[in-house]
Amino acid sequence: MQDAPTDDSNFFTQAFGGAVRKSPRGGTAFPHRDALFYSEPGAGWGTRTGQPGVCDPLTPKAQAWIAEFSQALRPYVNGAYVNVPNIGMQDWETAYWGHNFDRLRKIKAKYDPHNVFQYEQSIPPAFC
Repeated sequence: MQDAPTDDSNFFTQAFGGAVRKSPRGGTAFPHRDALFYSEPGAGWGTRTGQPGVCDPLTPKAQAWIAEFSQALRPYVNGAYVNVPNIGMQDWETAYWGHNFDRLRKIKAKYDPHNVFQYEQSIPPAFC
């Protein structure tokens, strides 16, 4: 944190337990039932104008800091939380969905076979 790019940078941690552990494994799409906690580094920068700050000189520095921080955490991490997407993540299918990915692809094929609801890291439909 001492190398954070701005004073608006943070490291968020939330303990898991309770309801997270109540659903049986495979009972929902969320695969991280045994995790002790969730954490993420975050960086805030730029003026909040509603317009993307693509020319903000802090953008590359803040993004590099997040990437380096995340890489330093890798030995201690198993998976990723899909509600905090990371477009640069390797093997996002397993990180977000674990062993549920193939089952979710079949569900996607049933309810969205033409992949209307899609983005860079959305679950693609399975075609048997």
